[in-house]
Amino acid sequence: MAVRRISGPAPIVAPDKIAGSPGPTDPVVAAQILAVQRSIDGPTGWLGRALGKQTLELSLETWERCGDYIRLPYPPLISITSVKYIDSSDVEQTVPDTDYLKTDFGIWFRPSFSAPYLSGQPEPIRIRYEAGYEADDVPEEAKQAVILMVQQLRAVGSENLFLRSEEVEGVGTTQYTVSDQAENVIRRACESLLQGLRVYA
Repeated sequence: MAVRRISGPAPIVAPDKIAGSPGPTDPVVAAQILAVQRSIDGPTGWLGRALGKQTLELSLETWERCGDYIRLPYPPLISITSVKYIDSSDVEQTVPDTDYLKTDFGIWFRPSFSAPYLSGQPEPIRIRYEAGYEADDVPEEAKQAVILMVQQLRAVGSENLFLRSEEVEGVGTTQYTVSDQAENVIRRACESLLQGLRVYA
């Protein structure tokens, strides 16, 4: 069983929410938000949850692995886009949406569904679905964690980490402080904010 991201995630904070951002559409800050979000969000993150709206695809080997009900990873589940499979003639087929029902956390196959024979190809069953929060429903703790992490990323990027001090004659000395302690405080704060949202396999 494998899950891959087809598109997304949608950003859960706008660039102008980041301190020092040039504006609401700044592409550099938008890229930093996406990088941070992907490190915690959906299949590429550690949270076990989809935050920004995204399209995911679950691949399975056999119908027996499915049973009548499949819990889809990375909630919350928004909708089922399609259920497809490769048949015994190596042709892709689509299961009619009348044969299954979306539940809060997965997909339930109705009694009318009769599992067809499958191709010998790896993972011939593919369930594509949308997951994540609508923009107005994203938990505030998730937004604040992303803001903190982006601000830390920007701070690290703006400093010369190899220069501890720089003296300009007649002006003074600039001190560069690289604090592992500060980084650990931010990391622990973000983990604390997100802990209540974590989904364990």
